[in-house]
Amino acid sequence: MGKKEIVIAGAGLSGLTLGTALAQRGWKVQILERAAELREIGAGLYTWENGLKVLEEINVFAEASEQVEFITELKMIDENQKEMHATRFSAQNRFCVIPRKQVYGALLKAAAKAGVEIETSACAVSADPSGAITLENGRTLRADLVVGADGVHSHVRKSLNMKHTVEKMNNGALRALIPRIEADETGIAVEHWSGYRRIGIAPSTDEFRYIYLTAPSMDEEGLSDPINKEAWLSSFPHLESVIERIDTSRLDRHFVYIYASTWAMNRAAILGDAAHGMEPNLGQGAGVSLTSALELAKQLERDDIDAALGKWEKIMRPTVEKTQIWSRIYGSAASNWPKELLSLRSEIISKAMDAESIDGMMSIAARHVTGAAVYTQM
Repeated sequence: MGKKEIVIAGAGLSGLTLGTALAQRGWKVQILERAAELREIGAGLYTWENGLKVLEEINVFAEASEQVEFITELKMIDENQKEMHATRFSAQNRFCVIPRKQVYGALLKAAAKAGVEIETSACAVSADPSGAITLENGRTLRADLVVGADGVHSHVRKSLNMKHTVEKMNNGALRALIPRIEADETGIAVEHWSGYRRIGIAPSTDEFRYIYLTAPSMDEEGLSDPINKEAWLSSFPHLESVIERIDTSRLDRHFVYIYASTWAMNRAAILGDAAHGMEPNLGQGAGVSLTSALELAKQLERDDIDAALGKWEKIMRPTVEKTQIWSRIYGSAASNWPKELLSLRSEIISKAMDAESIDGMMSIAARHVTGAAVYTQM
């Protein structure tokens, strides 16, 4: 028998991870990218233990994490400079922020080394459950499995008529990498809250720090492009040194949740944001997608395609859905808290976050281990 073949629509993080993992397992892999060139848009990538394990398993960790500073503590600080909560990290529970270009470049090299074929200017417009993808130019490609890793506005998902909901949220963010200075803290990431705005600051590499600024979508001053520094200084005057270092930033005015009733239909599947887009409140949008991609590769290595797709979804869906739920809860506390109760928010959040059960639910994705033996017994 010849090699099994897969065609993946989308050369983003999840598409490259799946393609590389399967090519390393002997599959013939073709990835279709609608853009004319391969590039990752964005600033920093929150990478927790689950994502780091994926990078290790597909042999890109060393290059992706080069000069990256691992974070020892993540703090939540309210408008009165009071700590609401702190999460501590260790060698068994790691956390860092990798520049997106850096991890993307490492994935591209790993894909090429594994023999993945990537075609640019190749926009997939539809897929067929029998295992076919049709491009904008009318060309149709067939494989043992086709996967749509083509984002929240997935053409593959729509063409398969998978029942799904797209929910546009009234929250957005500006994100940037800023130069580090000698006065910056090392090893500490902090999220500052003030009213309905938040600023997160984290070490990234020897050269950069990562910063995100989130606000309700209706906050036109907060989510202006280019950034309105005066507006943010009015909420966070103590962060002037950080805010003034922002040069260029990426604006996402509305985040989106994707809820799909199924992720697979015969010999076609959807992956990553196409299957389960979410707000980045827990920093797990990419992490869950990377984990899901490797989980799918491992299940395809163990079983025939039909069985593997079923096991993969059964394994990943609980983690994904719980992460989406807690991301919504976190976002609501930050951006939709009743105005008349804002003075009580810090105390309530502090007590809630200290509860072991809540902390465990919010970190369920970070603890996911792909291919664990218990899953094979389902």
